[in-house]
Order: sequence, then C-alpha cells, then structure tokens
Amino acid sequence: MGGPVKVIIWASPRTCSTALLKCLSSLPNAKVFDELYSIAFLLGPDRLDQRPTGEEPQASQARQGKGFAFPSSICTYEWIKETLQQDYPGEQVIISKEIVYCLNQKYDCLPEGYRHVFLLRHPSKVFPSWKKLTYEVSKQFSTEVPETLDEFIFDQQPPHLLPPGMSFKEAYDLYQYVKEKKLDVDPVIIDADDLVQNPAAIVSAMCAKLGIPYTESLLTWDKGTDIVDTWTVGIAFKNIIQHSEAYKNFRNSTSFRRPELEKQATAKPVESRVTPDIERCVSFSMPFYQKMYEQRLQVDKI
Repeated sequence: MGGPVKVIIWASPRTCSTALLKCLSSLPNAKVFDELYSIAFLLGPDRLDQRPTGEEPQASQARQGKGFAFPSSICTYEWIKETLQQDYPGEQVIISKEIVYCLNQKYDCLPEGYRHVFLLRHPSKVFPSWKKLTYEVSKQFSTEVPETLDEFIFDQQPPHLLPPGMSFKEAYDLYQYVKEKKLDVDPVIIDADDLVQNPAAIVSAMCAKLGIPYTESLLTWDKGTDIVDTWTVGIAFKNIIQHSEAYKNFRNSTSFRRPELEKQATAKPVESRVTPDIERCVSFSMPFYQKMYEQRLQVDKI
C-alpha cells in the first residue's frame, strides 16, 4: 500500500489560498501546514531582514491537539524540509500551503515526494490588494511608513516586502524548475478566479489530478478559525489569522461563493485608474502570469 499523497500549494498573495487550505483541511486523515517558508523568510533565523523581531511564546506553550503553533526561532529552511519529509503515521494526505517567493530560490530546501500546485490570479487584481495589506501591516511595525496609502510606493519597498520578481517571476521560475528536475512532471496550475466562479469543478478536477478523494463537503466549512488549531503554523501567523483585519473575510467565510469574491472574479482586469507603482508591477508580472495562465487547469479540457 502506498504512502500518503503529499501536496504543496504555491500561491502568490491575495489568491484565495488560505480559503483553499481551509477547504482541504476537512479531508479525512489530513496533516496540514500553513506558510512555513513565510516564517523562515520573514521571521526565522534565515530571514531576509535581520533586524530584531518581537518575542513569541515558547513552543511548549503552543501545541494544541493535532496542530502545532511553532515559534519563529526554530523555523530555518532546513527545518522546514525535515518537517515536511517526516513520516506522519495514519495520515493519508499531507498538504502545505506556501507563498511562492518566500522559498527565496532555495530549491535545495524543497521536500521530496510532493506534488505541486500553483495558485495564480491576474496581476491587476493582486497588486492593489497586496499593496493595501502590506501598507496596513507595515504601519503596525514601523514608524517610517507614509501617512497615506497613495504615498506608499509599492515597487520601492525592500525585498522582504516585495520580492524582485514580484512573486509572479518566482512562481514561473519554480514551475519551470519543478518540471525540469522532474520533481513533479505534471504540476497543477489554478487561476483563483476560476476557483471562485466554479469551485466544485475546479476542486474536484484538482483532487482527481492529485489522487485526493473528493466530496462536495469540501466546498463548505464552518465559520471562524477553529480549523487553524489543527494546522502546523507559526505562532505569529496564527495570531494574524485569528485577529488581523486582513483575515476578516477568511474568518467569516463558509465557502468560496462569497458575493464580493464572485464580483471580483467576474470583473474584467482594470488596466487604468491605478497608481503608477501598481501599473509598473502589473506590467512586469503579466508575461509570467500569461505563460502560466495558458497552462492552467481548465475543466472543459478534462
């Protein structure tokens, strides 16, 4: 009998990735990880910005049932690889959702034996939301942030806030690497708008390609954050998920079919009436997005 199905979901910011993880968390006998590489990139010993970070509870205080809220101090890239490659007896599915640029091109720290899913969204829908989120979070930790969002020039931010490839190039480069090195000869690409507009078809098709059992019960979930207690997630990120305004919609959601998400998904990309920094980000990212979009999972082609 084979081992568990192992899957990493590589997402760019603001692509409904945490909702997708909440969806898949209801799979029976599933071990779920959330943004391990993000902690390493932003807060762990290997972090890009080496300025001091705030204190966190000790790991011994953070275990709760099946889940584990871990301190940033243990989260190196090597620790992540070892953690994801461990055996988890009794688990049939291992799922890790990650922000793609937080791998920081450390391909030698990719775990073996995983299928790879890439979650995308049109750049003109990603960057305005990502800029706003980054601005709001930055104001909590720095006194050097401008007074207004318009004064916050997104493409002039340091690389730990906006990577050189603006996440889309990092996603494309990793996609190419995964295929060329045969880590996964058939990685799955999902566009977030497709997921929101037709969740049953996209989730069932994704599960079929990955060898994961699908039921319609995956498409709805309980309101709140109780499910997060079953995840392995950084203490800092767990607190953000539970309390940050940025995750309010996630906490209130019970499915992908939220009116505001569906409205965004069906709206045409906006190429005008945006600030120059957003225009530059979109212009840079479009070639990488388009190349991957053409390879996305399309239910009418299955």
